[in-house]
Amino acid sequence: MTPARRATPSVRSALVAAGLAGLLALAGLAGLAPATAAVVLVSASLALGWPGLLLLPSPRGSAAVVGGAGALAALATGVTAALDGGREPLRALPAVLAVAVLGAFTHQMLRRDLRPRVVDGLGGAVTGLLLAGLASGWIAAAASPSAPAATSAVAAAVATASLACALPGPRPVTALVALAVGASAGAGGSMLAGAAAGGGALLGGVAAAVVVLVAMVLAPLAPASRALPSLGRAAAPVAACGAVVGLLGPLLL
Repeated sequence: MTPARRATPSVRSALVAAGLAGLLALAGLAGLAPATAAVVLVSASLALGWPGLLLLPSPRGSAAVVGGAGALAALATGVTAALDGGREPLRALPAVLAVAVLGAFTHQMLRRDLRPRVVDGLGGAVTGLLLAGLASGWIAAAASPSAPAATSAVAAAVATASLACALPGPRPVTALVALAVGASAGAGGSMLAGAAAGGGALLGGVAAAVVVLVAMVLAPLAPASRALPSLGRAAAPVAACGAVVGLLGPLLL
């Protein structure tokens, strides 16, 4: 394939992010088990790409910490939601993340490479596992009565805002476009699910703002031209928006 026909890393990441958001929306509509499986997939995608995106030392161990935290958080949230009828699906999440942070410290202590850049490795792993834990908000949303409207609104906002962030042009302009299309997509997604457009627009706007902020933070990081770092760049905003759909979704819709 010639360079002119190859998708740029930002466009490729945006397309993957849109696909992951759509998968989470469909899985959330299907029930708790599919939503849990989809969140585990998103966490695994983040874990595979995160160490290479941040150029962390001991990347395999860091990936295991991030992926394990995401999988445990998703399973704990799914089981809790199933047992208590969706009343407090995220109540086990703090304990899971605390154990995961201890796992990140343990990983650094067990390294056998003379442990260069310990602070970088620990900070990057903890940031990644927190993002992976936030993805469980998509499961919490699937367990709430507002599941169709919330998941549709946020997924549409994440997809459109991610694509807008990949547009060529000055970053402030693309950020404003992302906020606008995210809010509009959120309103449309909530209306399709039979909910009020105002709440969907606000929810979509918040999700789009998260996408923009994550994109700005990760923009200087490289090498996103490689497949796995590009995957981590795509999964990060989708995982982060779990907090939006899981916490704000039931309140606004």
